[in-house]
Amino acid sequence: MNTYKLNKLKPNELKTIGHYTGYVCIIMSVLMIVPVVCGLIYHDPERFVYSFIFSAIISFISGAILIALFGRKQSTTLSFKGALIFVLSIWGIIAIYCGLPYILSGELGIFDSFFEAMSGITTTGFSLIPEETYPYSVTMWKALTQWFGGLGIIVLLLAIVPSSVSLKRLFFAEGRTEQMTPNVRHTTMIFLKLYASITSLGIILYLLLGLDLYEAICFTFTAVATGGFSIYSSDTHIFNSLAIQIVTMFLMILGSTNFVIHYRIIKGDTRHLLKDIELRAMFIIIAIATLLIMISLYSQGYYNHDILVIFRHSIFQVISVMSSTGFVSQDIYMWPQFSFFLLLLLTFIGGSICSTSGGIKLYNIVILFKSIWWEVEEMMLPKNTIKPKKINHDKRVRDISNKNIKTILIFVVSYILLFLLSTFIILFYCNDFLTAFTVAALSIGNTGISVGYISASMPFMVKLILIIDFWVGRISVWPLFLGVLYMINRAESKIKSLNNE
Repeated sequence: MNTYKLNKLKPNELKTIGHYTGYVCIIMSVLMIVPVVCGLIYHDPERFVYSFIFSAIISFISGAILIALFGRKQSTTLSFKGALIFVLSIWGIIAIYCGLPYILSGELGIFDSFFEAMSGITTTGFSLIPEETYPYSVTMWKALTQWFGGLGIIVLLLAIVPSSVSLKRLFFAEGRTEQMTPNVRHTTMIFLKLYASITSLGIILYLLLGLDLYEAICFTFTAVATGGFSIYSSDTHIFNSLAIQIVTMFLMILGSTNFVIHYRIIKGDTRHLLKDIELRAMFIIIAIATLLIMISLYSQGYYNHDILVIFRHSIFQVISVMSSTGFVSQDIYMWPQFSFFLLLLLTFIGGSICSTSGGIKLYNIVILFKSIWWEVEEMMLPKNTIKPKKINHDKRVRDISNKNIKTILIFVVSYILLFLLSTFIILFYCNDFLTAFTVAALSIGNTGISVGYISASMPFMVKLILIIDFWVGRISVWPLFLGVLYMINRAESKIKSLNNE
């Protein structure tokens, strides 16, 4: 086998990646106008306003240069390998550009800025900036990065670049495995419209409940994107309001539900809705987890045995954590250990595929458990009997092959192994198992509930492993594995060629 052709991207593929990267840089420069306007309205210190202006200029110039250097005529069709590598690299590149305002304002160093930006665009929500120093422009930028990170960088790209085979592969490479229509560009535009509509609805609802426009926009951006970044040092005073809790839960559920289901509901195609395995699993898990946490809190005398208060905080935290949002209505670190660890387990589950949530995803969890059941059934059947493996999803019955099960199993095992590796690396530095376990689980699940350990003083290696966790939690393990394998194979090819000389 010619390993050189197998491992190396074609020159035109690299040019295509450069061309598309240019468009994404220009999109970033346009988005940076929002915090500039916000900073001018609220009279932020000049260093913050100028940091966004200069960052926007740098992003725009970079994008224009890339588009000029790698014109459309030089573009070619990306292989799926090329698409995966582009998805892996573009999230890293955009984190660099999104981190420019933190560097230019003097708030953070280069690597810490990369950490901050990656935490934002992956909708994780950990922050190294002291909360009391957040100016309005920076707060808006953090909320906005979560909002477009939840939408997806490739979705933003597809919205402005003509549809092609390459872009269809990019759509799937970013982890969106389902389409609303056969045409990817049409699907993208539907996704954008749904996302914008839910965002607009959230802003209106928050305004009706008494939040000002700035608060309504920021909380909507982070709730719909299931990012959970708060504009305040603590969420508890905001979520003391039952009405705000209800609206926030509604937005978190919408964000963590498969957008294909939203589309079917809007089109009035709801006949098979209650049979969908993802939707059923979501509400069953929410109900069971809420009940278990309620029993735990009630049995240990929390909230003076007030069952209604226990219920509202239990269901809010279950939805917040399972959707990978991370809003908190109470200090969950003070809850019973049973309740706390149950919430941590929910971070692994996450929301639906084709949603803004992180985690393993409900679809994969359901297939994993069903495959165990199918395997046990086959053991009890006569030899050579084949039992069909079927599920209800997206208004039809789907056949699940052994290859599908194998792929999901490898993904889940890889996810857990990365989590365990992260836990041990963090444990080596912090010397506290509970802290290491919690930080690793929240990082790979993109659930940025505040943890005291997260600060600019963390060791470099801990920051690096958390960045990888953010990255993988957002775009899946496959682009990471392919990227690592590609670099290893390229290095081996270089070494072989040098030895031959």
